[in-house]
Amino acid sequence: MRQTAFDHSFGTEWDHLLVAERQGYSTSVADYHRHNFYEINLILSGNVKILLGDSSEEGCENRLVLTRPGTPHYITCRPDTLYHRLYLLFTDDFVAGYLPEWGQFSSVFGESGTVLTLTREQTSLFQRQLLRIREEQSLFRQRLMIYDLLSRIYEQKDDDRPRQQAIPSYILHALTYLDEYCGERIVAADLAALLHVGRTTLMTEFKRHLGTTVTAYLTHCRLRRAETLLQNGYSVESAAAHCGFSDTSGLVRAFKRCYGQPPRTYLAQKKAKAL
Repeated sequence: MRQTAFDHSFGTEWDHLLVAERQGYSTSVADYHRHNFYEINLILSGNVKILLGDSSEEGCENRLVLTRPGTPHYITCRPDTLYHRLYLLFTDDFVAGYLPEWGQFSSVFGESGTVLTLTREQTSLFQRQLLRIREEQSLFRQRLMIYDLLSRIYEQKDDDRPRQQAIPSYILHALTYLDEYCGERIVAADLAALLHVGRTTLMTEFKRHLGTTVTAYLTHCRLRRAETLLQNGYSVESAAAHCGFSDTSGLVRAFKRCYGQPPRTYLAQKKAKAL
């Protein structure tokens, strides 16, 4: 089944698996999200914050971040360091039915995602393996390479992760609410009351765990939704109305601040790069 990854800013379409990389001073997905495929991220550089369903951590180490289908996650980086990652995406039906031991292999993804800190040697090993999978033309051999990759990750997996911090449940509920209702008017005080927490506590802890403010995160959610609507043929005016912007100029200004371009120019260039 062909996967559309545009919703998560991967910028391409793929059938069974995709190996690609990103390098720059920002991550490709700016919100807490989930999708219907497995994802393995190899963080090669950058001061990166990782938020999973039950924990968060931040640092400059080389790491593997693994999420299974449906696992909410968020990866962001500080803009003053070069962010570089290599990532593998693959579908459940591409791997699960071909190996009786798949349950053991898939355990490396954890219930809420897994983060592994790597040595330089381990980083080089996993980088070579991901590049080999990308270069391989045979789906059968790609599948075998994924099994081999997961078996090596399984050997490195360590459940003792002292760097991680527990995330308050109200932060996770806030992320879900902002994503679902970003098209509506949202006031921080009302959101805090809904979550039964003080406004200052919500704002402080949100910033600490996500590295951004509630307002900035809400804007990113609205931009992501607007981008999807515009790709599906909505006018800029209609997209602005559906995504919680006060007017068309508000959407255009937000696009320019975030992407440096107005909506139509940004989407045209993104489409051209994906071809």
